[in-house]
Amino acid sequence: KDFTDQLWELIFHQSTKMLGRSVLIVGQSCVPQLQNVRGMATLKQISMRLKSVKNIQKITQSMKMVSAAKFAQADRALKGARPIGQGACTFYEKAEVPTVNEEKPNKLIIAMSSDRGLCGACHSSICKQIKAELIEDPNSENTAVVCVGDKSRAQLQTKHAKNIMFQVNEVGRKPATYQ
Repeated sequence: KDFTDQLWELIFHQSTKMLGRSVLIVGQSCVPQLQNVRGMATLKQISMRLKSVKNIQKITQSMKMVSAAKFAQADRALKGARPIGQGACTFYEKAEVPTVNEEKPNKLIIAMSSDRGLCGACHSSICKQIKAELIEDPNSENTAVVCVGDKSRAQLQTKHAKNIMFQVNEVGRKPATYQ
């Protein structure tokens, strides 16, 4: 039974025989006791909760609008660069590139991280994995690391600076230019 059914049962359906007549038991003490039942929210608490949910929905909607605007801006910026990227793909498909000498295997590791932010554990785990691979590999001098983002470069530069081929930052902030 829900709350309203219990309330109606307590107020109207409980009766007792008193002097041969049925008398409804409705006292002033019934109503405050029902409001103070543990686990039940008061009307004020429910209205405050509804108001906070509506505020959260407004904030979420505005965040969606901001992200949609940023996505549209990035899409407009990439439209100009797409033909250049497609031209590069067709060039590499049709180009006859000689194969590299297979005696000396070269390895490339790309470290993807961000330039700034509050996800230090993510950067640390990425760099820990790369450091472990560089230490395990007997041919670590043949392994090159490309750092995308400042955080990975900062962590790998101390002990493995000779393995860092180059570093790219500001990815995603500036539009692609292919220059």
